[in-house]
Amino acid sequence: MLKALLITLLLALPSGAQQPGADGGGIAARFERAAELQRRGDLKEAEAEYKALITFAPQLAEAHANLGAVLARRGQYQDAVSAYEMALRLSPQLTPVWLNLGIAHYRQARFTDAVKAFKRFLDKAPDNVQAHQLLGISLVELGRPVEAVKHLEFALRAVPDEPAVIYNLGLAYLSLRRSDYRTMIDRLASFSTGLPMAHLLRGQVLLASSQYEPAAAELEKALKLNNRLPLLRYSLGLSYLWMGRYQESITNFESELSHSPQHFPTLFYLAYLEETRGDLDKAQQHIEDALKLEPQSAEANSLLGKILVKQNRAAEAVTPLETAVASDPLDSTNRYLLARAYRQLRRHKDAAREFTEVRRLKAQKLEAEKPRIPKP
Repeated sequence: MLKALLITLLLALPSGAQQPGADGGGIAARFERAAELQRRGDLKEAEAEYKALITFAPQLAEAHANLGAVLARRGQYQDAVSAYEMALRLSPQLTPVWLNLGIAHYRQARFTDAVKAFKRFLDKAPDNVQAHQLLGISLVELGRPVEAVKHLEFALRAVPDEPAVIYNLGLAYLSLRRSDYRTMIDRLASFSTGLPMAHLLRGQVLLASSQYEPAAAELEKALKLNNRLPLLRYSLGLSYLWMGRYQESITNFESELSHSPQHFPTLFYLAYLEETRGDLDKAQQHIEDALKLEPQSAEANSLLGKILVKQNRAAEAVTPLETAVASDPLDSTNRYLLARAYRQLRRHKDAAREFTEVRRLKAQKLEAEKPRIPKP
């Protein structure tokens, strides 16, 4: 895990903010009282003080920023985001707030938003190691390894023994098919705190090459050493899924979800497995939770549509299936499900159009797969 992941932002009150509050007390005195509570770790009381202060001085950006830090320390990340964003609307030059905003997004696995915030912070503080670390990791999570490498390499030069940086840099190299990932495995394995992530990275390498049983063995070794590694249970779930060991897969995905409730792939695969074994209600709940995170996902909309069609809820299935088809018009499976939904609704013209397109796409695929016979 990253060292000092969550900084404690404690901004001072700017000079000139001495006007009396509506309760007869000075704003400066109330701000200092809230800040002292924050410094002492009395977070609940600090939250109440900052909120009371904001009632009397809603334009005080520093109060919103410090409230955000208190809320983040209490695990209320979405509320923290709102407080940070208000602080930045009032005073965009509060540079440290961009870092804490990025961290709050990062904690919620909202990596696209995290990337934007970290980049804004680095525009003003280009040498901040923590921002490079978290930006690089967020880019890896988003499948943007080319961008991630430069930030992670920068961080690694500054913190050469940080396991999370080495691990994510290894993942980025693996995605780019750069053999440097082997160096990252060796580097992790060379010190005790890095060894669990060495097994995790080896497991990812084996997963990427479809060697599911050896991958599961490496991931189990990592689990015995550190059962709190990020996305370890998800990776184990994938290994067991492709090995056909569905119950073990579900168990690991559910465990991952308890730590990362907003991880889209975990939600998607849980929905897929529940639909496969016929528990449509559970499958629907998981896929709807996934779609709250990625509403335009073709795969998730397709699965939701499939579940609804199976439940004879064709009218509700049409919208997600149309979204899936619009996102990936060459997927014949999505078009077939949409055609079935239209037929259940007696929309015969629409159904016929989709069935015709399914046949055309399948014929096109067969033609493309024909062996090329050399001319005599």
